[in-house]
Amino acid sequence: MKSNKQWTQLFLGLLFIIALNGCKGSSDGTPAAATSPTPTGPTVTLSGTLTYDYVSASTGKLNYAGTTQLPMRNVYVKLLNSNTDTVLGSTSTNDSGQYSISVADGSPVKLRIYAEMKTPPVIIQNNTASKAQYTLLSSNFTISGNTTKDVNAASGWSGSNAAGSYTSTRAAAPFAMLDSIYTITKKMSAARPALVFPTCKINWSISNIAVSGDKTIGQIGTSHYSSADNELYILGQADVDSDEFDKHVIVHEWGHYFENNLSRSDSGGGSHGTGDKKDMSLAFGEGWGNALSAMTFDPDVLYTDTSGARQQSGFQINMESGADANKGWFSETSVQQILYDIYDTVNEAGDNLSLGIGPIVDVFTGFEKTTTAATSIFSFVHGLKASQPATSADLDTLVATKSIDSITSQYGTGETHDGGWNKNLPVYNSITLGGAAVPVSLYGDFGASDFYGLFNTVFNNKYLRFTATTTTTRLVVTTTDTFQIEVYKKGVQVAVYYRQRTSAAAIGPFTFNITTVAGQEYSVLILTAQDVVFDSAAVVDLTVTGSAI
Repeated sequence: MKSNKQWTQLFLGLLFIIALNGCKGSSDGTPAAATSPTPTGPTVTLSGTLTYDYVSASTGKLNYAGTTQLPMRNVYVKLLNSNTDTVLGSTSTNDSGQYSISVADGSPVKLRIYAEMKTPPVIIQNNTASKAQYTLLSSNFTISGNTTKDVNAASGWSGSNAAGSYTSTRAAAPFAMLDSIYTITKKMSAARPALVFPTCKINWSISNIAVSGDKTIGQIGTSHYSSADNELYILGQADVDSDEFDKHVIVHEWGHYFENNLSRSDSGGGSHGTGDKKDMSLAFGEGWGNALSAMTFDPDVLYTDTSGARQQSGFQINMESGADANKGWFSETSVQQILYDIYDTVNEAGDNLSLGIGPIVDVFTGFEKTTTAATSIFSFVHGLKASQPATSADLDTLVATKSIDSITSQYGTGETHDGGWNKNLPVYNSITLGGAAVPVSLYGDFGASDFYGLFNTVFNNKYLRFTATTTTTRLVVTTTDTFQIEVYKKGVQVAVYYRQRTSAAAIGPFTFNITTVAGQEYSVLILTAQDVVFDSAAVVDLTVTGSAI
């Protein structure tokens, strides 16, 4: 298969090609024809339907034999003079993939179809080709009266599921991803028309592989949202892991874009999966992405991620009733099922809610943005109770099915489920400035073979809070091991400190002076940090003292 970096365009079928916008000269690689006079005939209408090959993953693997053609919805398209590349008109398709452009009769033309939506603004681009935008170019044709021109973006697949392969340009891929994003933005906008979505850029390439490194050559690690550049990166390596038709994966990653642009996320990231006991902000963010994908494609509640040879392997997770081995406020599975049950109309035991997506969006774009706590299932449910007080009893019943006590505050006050280690409670320790030292215990053995040994588990993270009384607040940490401390005001990091032991001797105490605003509440996260020189103790004990300066 030819490299995207070559920007080579292949003539296939009716000469439909996938192009990288920005190439110089003729778009199909052939010399430009001599300029002919601009037709001055009567104005007629060019119309047609734009479609893309959709390969379903509903069975847990891509079903190429069942490929269907779906409309390119809300896709931007230009009509060009095929001799000069002059733009003769432009429009966006409707929900049936139909377009219509007025043009002078007799015009020599071609269509350039962009993997782009104008409203809301979404662009699919190639991170291995200087982030050039994907486009689809039709063959040249001449307008003769009212003219119909239909275009389909082919999948590029040839052969059976068992023995086939991609033998030509995977033109459908960018439009499949674009349509997944259109589905969720349309659903949210229908519920809350005032929403304004910032530009979302999605990076995809057939060279995008599950190796971390240089993204310009496709080493993206995994499909993910990058908060650093506010863009999505999607895997595309055939026969290993390609996600363009894994619509739940696309929306999950867009869910992180939504959090960072219209709401807030305090997740520290890192590895995660079903059954893990994670930092509560991470569990909430990943559970949200999963639940959102099910809300988007309701009633399709099976989160599907295909992989392997010919994309015939992978996994599925039921967002409605999947197994939840370690229920709790630290479980992304618990979070995703709570959120989906709040949304959906199919109610099981303990689920008496069917609010739809609107009230959920309201909390994300409202309370979650400004909560003084870290974002979690506690802050979300507390915010939903505040905006929908009639739901309080039903919310208590619902979270109880996931071994979470009645949520009375954004801080998880009174929570009794500790995830198997009593040091995890309370969820928040309160620091009284000028008061007694607060004891904290973290699990610190990074050499452990079990899940306790990861930095982002609930066992390795501990939350505290204090209310400032002056412009400077002093925190003193006493410990004999390494740690990291981060201070936040409504999700904005105002200080971060890292201390690492460099000898066998004990370290600390350490004093940190933090610029604060009197009367404002601050959230403090303390986590174990891997000791490069010495293995950390199985348990890291420390104390935190706060005072006003």
